[in-house]
Amino acid sequence: MDGTALLIRPFGGEERAFRLDIDRLRALQDKSDAGPVELIRRIEAAAWRVDDLRETIFQGLVGGGATQLEATVLVRDNFDRQSRGYAQFTQLAYDILTAAVFGPEDEPLGEQEGAKPTRSRAVKSGSGPSSAQRPSSGGRRERSAK
Repeated sequence: MDGTALLIRPFGGEERAFRLDIDRLRALQDKSDAGPVELIRRIEAAAWRVDDLRETIFQGLVGGGATQLEATVLVRDNFDRQSRGYAQFTQLAYDILTAAVFGPEDEPLGEQEGAKPTRSRAVKSGSGPSSAQRPSSGGRRERSAK
């Protein structure tokens, strides 16, 4: 596998594996004429097209290990022939896309945190601060002379 996030979500009455590797992302872009971030934005804005959802789920199933035939049958039987409205699939499509773009939700982005910094135990100097202190925002400011 290529290291892109594998996502396990219910679809068609069972837990299924979904993944959008580079080949599946390219196929999705070709079918939808949109990149993955644009598809995410469409879903977030409730401006998605039915094939944005359908093709994301289909490509995710294939990338997750289903054959083309298995994915076709699953999508046909559980997406195309559903009776509760297509909006029910927005969360699944969103999860598949965000896992591919941003990684799995249980892994934080960026570098791992190191140890927390500790305070220096150096002896404090007896001198005042090295730069002028700003007035506190709670006090009254003096009016300048005209």
